Amino acid sequence: MDRRSVLKYVAALTGSSILAPISGSVLAQGLDLTRTKSSLDQLQFFDVNRFELLTQIMDVILPRTDSPSASDVKVNYIMDNMFNQIFPAGYQANFLTLFAELKRYLESKQFTRLLVNEQVQLLTDLELNTADNAQARKAYMDIKQQTITYYLSTEEVAENHLNYLPIPGRYVPSISVKEVGGKAWAE
Repeated sequence: MDRRSVLKYVAALTGSSILAPISGSVLAQGLDLTRTKSSLDQLQFFDVNRFELLTQIMDVILPRTDSPSASDVKVNYIMDNMFNQIFPAGYQANFLTLFAELKRYLESKQFTRLLVNEQVQLLTDLELNTADNAQARKAYMDIKQQTITYYLSTEEVAENHLNYLPIPGRYVPSISVKEVGGKAWAE
């Protein structure tokens, strides 16, 4: 299955069930998750080393192809901002513990020195292996879920790589993806 098919499938499955709670929280607090260009230079939650690893993992999950990579659309900064402004302290602490385990695991496998296809294989093996490295796997799965969710909800991806209708027309409850040009709908 190619990446575009996976994105369409994930968008269809996760769509509102993931984005609704996040969107509600953002709207209720009036937060700007994309921040201004000048504030993107300053990390809010992650330190530089964690952020660089996080960015590299995200770009392995969603690399640049005919669509932008995760870091091209600033998913890494959105995640940094979400941790800083949205997620409760308990979740933050738990994530950092799990992320430290993921970092140790990836360093032991020399993740940053591997070729891209080897990085993909390493992360795939980690995802499919449920017995070993349970904490590293949990951290990776959390990063993967958030990466895909934030990626699909960015303006660039929603407007240019998914069907996007800024002002909704009539509601049609059941239509095939083929009828709308073969693209999933942006949330």
